[in-house]
Amino acid sequence: MSQATFPWHARPGLAGGIDKDGTRAAQLLGLGFGSVEFGTVAVGPRAGAELAALRARLAALPPRAPGAAAIGIGLGQPADAAPRTLAACWLAGLYGAWDAADYLSFNLSARACAPLLAPARLPLVEAALRAVAAARAGLPRRVPLALKFKLGGADGAPPAVALAAAAAGFELLTAVLPDHPGRLLRLRALSGLVPAGPAVVAVGGIRHAADVADVRHAGAAGVQVHRVFAESGAACLPQLLSDGGQ
Repeated sequence: MSQATFPWHARPGLAGGIDKDGTRAAQLLGLGFGSVEFGTVAVGPRAGAELAALRARLAALPPRAPGAAAIGIGLGQPADAAPRTLAACWLAGLYGAWDAADYLSFNLSARACAPLLAPARLPLVEAALRAVAAARAGLPRRVPLALKFKLGGADGAPPAVALAAAAAGFELLTAVLPDHPGRLLRLRALSGLVPAGPAVVAVGGIRHAADVADVRHAGAAGVQVHRVFAESGAACLPQLLSDGGQ
């Protein structure tokens, strides 16, 4: 398992997409999840209003008690942004969100990001990852960085973007698991390539404590859930934490 660990991984996290603008922040942060990720928010040199509104809502929250849920903010490009603007968009997100979050998640898992995952675009993504990591070094606080990506199908090596994020110094790899029987093998392969690097966080198809145990055994340091919460609300937590799920 990756050596980079964070205390909020001891409990399941709530993935991005449930609350994109922070209007439910107080409620979601109080449910008992280890982390709550807000967004994904589209950011760029000319698209920062949504992030500013989210940041303001999070800043208005009362102080959190020790051990409270960590705050994550998911960041992405505007849908109409050119691939060459990726670094500028991500840097705008970093500067606009670092002081409101416990970690920042740069999202390449959305369907609109497919053009960025073409092999020919890998140098562009690598440059954006390095730019974010270098800019983070100049901030007053070292905020952990995550890359969110689809783990992919049954065949082939783990996504090159994941290894690029590890090389750039990102602390978290959020892997969206594929819906097929070989998903745990894919997760184990990814974890094996970064044994002393970023923590791997698994999301997708996790509904019960047995699923949590399976992905942890395959090398995940933490898990996130989305659909099971959308269907059951906070009632999903006991089934995720029972029978050794925590």
